[in-house]
Amino acid sequence: MEFVNNMQATEQAAFSESFRITKTYKRNIDWMRKDPSAHFLQIYTKGLEFALVSDKNEQVHQFVLCKDFLHDVIFSCLHNICFDIYKFVYDPDTMPSVCLRKMKLLVTNSSDKKFRNKIKNALEFLNKFEDLLRMPRSTVRECKNPPSEYERCGVYLFEGNRRWLQAPPMVSLYTLLLRIGFSHVSGYSFWQTVDGLKNKSIKPYQRKDAKWIRVVEPALNKIVRLGDKNIFYKNIRLNYPRNMHMETIHNHLGILNFAHDMACHESSITMRYWHRLK
Repeated sequence: MEFVNNMQATEQAAFSESFRITKTYKRNIDWMRKDPSAHFLQIYTKGLEFALVSDKNEQVHQFVLCKDFLHDVIFSCLHNICFDIYKFVYDPDTMPSVCLRKMKLLVTNSSDKKFRNKIKNALEFLNKFEDLLRMPRSTVRECKNPPSEYERCGVYLFEGNRRWLQAPPMVSLYTLLLRIGFSHVSGYSFWQTVDGLKNKSIKPYQRKDAKWIRVVEPALNKIVRLGDKNIFYKNIRLNYPRNMHMETIHNHLGILNFAHDMACHESSITMRYWHRLK
């Protein structure tokens, strides 16, 4: 038992050191001016907000609460298709292009006064899942001069391996793990936090998170067992099918539908493309 405790202490120290190093300087972001007339139709009215970033550290689009808009934007950049869905507009010809070399994601929450204090735990939780996949760990840095509405909470740039961009379910999973990570208890294993949400010993960061983790858990196990590289196509464009309608990309290719379709063994939209799960 003493050996196990020493191993956990060593691992925790490594996480702390990694986080400290990545905060030695702040990222300079070219912020997108907020459009006051933009009112996207989203499930949430507050909570974590996300925005993808370009190779040049430009904010690619307005902050969104609904994570499904993220894989919509990646689809648009891959196929050079402008779209307008649920009042969210992205035009790859006039707006910055998403970085496709690695995951670069801005994360913030203007409604959380203690947001800064939870970043470390969110990163730790995400890193623990990356370890299960033998994937290089994501890092995080605070951003310089955030828009005024985010000055109190701060905006943070998470940077991860390009495997997180490879398919819509992986993009969706990245944001879901981050959200769950904001309720993660430092020092807990990945599965301890998952179990804590399920048995209600850990309070979810946002409503429905405990429900979503129950739905997604079988898919997490499958991804860990098979490996994301053995599930999704190596050619990223095949994972974002050009012939799909944008509403299908948005509503059916996230991690929740991926998990549902996998569990039901349906010949569904998702399973047609990621046939190796059958």
